[in-house]
Amino acid sequence: MAKTIKIFLVDGEPNGLKTAELSNWVGQAIVIPRNKLKDIKQRSDCNKPAVYFLIGKENEEALLSTAYIGEAENLGNRLTTHDSSKDFWRTAIAFVSKDNNLTKAHVKYLESRCIEIASQVKRFDLENSTKSFLPSLSEADIAEMEEFLNNLKLLLTTVGYTILQEITSKEQTDTSNPLFTCGGKKALATGRMINEGFVVYKDSTATTQFSNAVAERNKKSVDKLISNGYLEKKDENLYIFIKDYVFNSPSAASDIILGNSTSGWQKWKTKDKKTLEAIYKK
Repeated sequence: MAKTIKIFLVDGEPNGLKTAELSNWVGQAIVIPRNKLKDIKQRSDCNKPAVYFLIGKENEEALLSTAYIGEAENLGNRLTTHDSSKDFWRTAIAFVSKDNNLTKAHVKYLESRCIEIASQVKRFDLENSTKSFLPSLSEADIAEMEEFLNNLKLLLTTVGYTILQEITSKEQTDTSNPLFTCGGKKALATGRMINEGFVVYKDSTATTQFSNAVAERNKKSVDKLISNGYLEKKDENLYIFIKDYVFNSPSAASDIILGNSTSGWQKWKTKDKKTLEAIYKK
């Protein structure tokens, strides 16, 4: 069933302070750029219990964004504390209840579940240093919080943050979104198109031999993939992906796999030899 999402630009800026709501849901998302913290002090929706995400990057060399997931009885006060204690973040995305029904136990439950999901999905590097344990809630409250969580995940992705969104698995069968392979120079990789780019799946291999045209670029990319825990040396000829990785484009992926400047739209093929271009562009 289709759902209506309403986004309000509080200060009139598309990348500024904004709220997002889902039809027939009591929750509300608040997107707060760090430089707008002073603007939330008088907002009633920012002085409520909340589960929140701090988003940024530890450094420019990092492949993934960094996130911290937390809960607060008073969102504004907690974000002010983080402004002094945490340097990496640039945006906070918080979730509150419009009817004031979220309690400390509720947001603690949501925090714990969000940390659990984000740790499994591995789309962001988590700064959380300790595991968050689920509080004791009634069955009715758990059901209500799981529904809140599902809507939270939808809104979080809608405003541009995939921290809780699972990557389509390699095992999933979908004729409209098939698996593709790319091979050469002893390398063989498997991947598919997803909304955020092209995912190369764990256990895929990539050549260690780069052509002069891409040598410098590929070395930098491979070094980042290795340092961030996505790739390791298998032998003198091959690297192996030890985790799924989402490239910006199919060509960026095939360049790494084959060690040449390539057209990923031609190099990635289905089991019946149809190219990516034939599936998605014709």
